[in-house]
Amino acid sequence: MRNLKIVFLAMLIFCAQNFKSQNVLSPEKVFDLYFTSFINYDDNAVKELNSYTINFLGKNNTYTEKLEEVYKNKTEDLTRIFLSNLPAHVAAGCRTEAQAYFSALMGNFRNARFMIKSVKPISHPELKDQEITEITYDISFKVPSGNSEINIGDLKNIGEGEMRKYLIDATGRLKKADKTVSEEQTFNLYQVKYGSDTYYWNSGPQELYWKANGFYFRNIR
Repeated sequence: MRNLKIVFLAMLIFCAQNFKSQNVLSPEKVFDLYFTSFINYDDNAVKELNSYTINFLGKNNTYTEKLEEVYKNKTEDLTRIFLSNLPAHVAAGCRTEAQAYFSALMGNFRNARFMIKSVKPISHPELKDQEITEITYDISFKVPSGNSEINIGDLKNIGEGEMRKYLIDATGRLKKADKTVSEEQTFNLYQVKYGSDTYYWNSGPQELYWKANGFYFRNIR
């Protein structure tokens, strides 16, 4: 019986150590989870990110949004805003084409890729006691090369047929995006230490999205 207890105790220690090691991630992997969650809108990635941060931030600081729904809502909002700037009859007649256009537009955004260039500690003058790891990476998107040959002119005076033709052309160009654009960007991960282990996190992943969003839309023509 004593030997059985020793074996059982050894198994518990091994399981605890193995669980701990699975929850201590490199800064590169943590960045990957943030990027895949909030740029690629991947619900599985955000679940993995939550299972990591819950260990040192607690359940109340996990992300509860369904990212697939967030993606769908962003696409619908862009469509609605665009149509609201058109004459009512044109908006009604081009709704299907506008939805297809913004679906393709956001689809290319969602397929963004990254390549980490460097990982290094940095200091912040206002956060002297906080250790920070800076991730420098290249973000890349597929975009159409060149401009559309169709000039839509003043949106307030455009006809339904002309608008529909433009949207169909623009959607086709997005689906056949043949140019890769990239830009160097940075993202900070703040360190949390527990004993000999170091954890990484950022409370504002929207910064990651804003930078990506700004670069992407500057390159859409």
